[in-house]
Amino acid sequence: MPGIKESRIIISLFATVVLISSVGAFSTKAPASPTKSTSSSFEYLKFDKNPSFDVLEKTKQYVDTFTGEGPGEEWYDTDNYVLRGPVIGPITQKDVRTSQKGLGIQAAFPDLNIDSFGFTIDPENPYRCFYFQRWRGTHTVDMDAYGTIYPASGDAMETPVSCFTVAWNQEGKIVYEQVGAVVDRHEGNTQGKAAVFGLLHTAGLKIPGGPGDKLFALIQRVGHLVGGMGRSWSKEEEIPNWWTSKSRGADDTDQE
Repeated sequence: MPGIKESRIIISLFATVVLISSVGAFSTKAPASPTKSTSSSFEYLKFDKNPSFDVLEKTKQYVDTFTGEGPGEEWYDTDNYVLRGPVIGPITQKDVRTSQKGLGIQAAFPDLNIDSFGFTIDPENPYRCFYFQRWRGTHTVDMDAYGTIYPASGDAMETPVSCFTVAWNQEGKIVYEQVGAVVDRHEGNTQGKAAVFGLLHTAGLKIPGGPGDKLFALIQRVGHLVGGMGRSWSKEEEIPNWWTSKSRGADDTDQE
């Protein structure tokens, strides 16, 4: 007869087997009828729910522009555009471009390779496309971050896979992007940091904190008030009205 310890192990193993075998029982089908989002912002992004263009192919074309000089302003609905990441945003298109100018990231990683895959349309919003990215590169050139130099380390970088979102409006312009949501923080060698934050980490700018980190959120707010080194989020009066969340940067996620 098994003892107490052995019985607990058997029960744990049984529970694990039951859990794994039950995964397939959960439905993966899209809702039979249109589902209204609990967030007014994400309901807004559905527009008329009937795009006149191929959203998936247009998203692929957009992502491909980053292998060259990057996308021009013609891709964006600049008056209504919002970018959000785990610890940045909401940011307008103007502030995105300003912030990028102060960070010499691409120059510091001349062999940067971004693998994009898994493009798929949100079954509840035909204007919204998800995709994944894994970034690899080597820090072989000094990085100039707003005047602070991070000497080339020669370190190779591999980020964890992260998920990105592009939402288009009816005119085929990008109105919303979500960037760098990590799928598995244990992958890669950047301590769970993806995309640009993975590059910064490898170059020596090891930003502490994640979503909900109150100390990091406080540091961001001080930087936001001081200004001069890019913004973690845009000025309140410049954030489009359709974006209703009051969470800023690394603040806790708020719910309506």
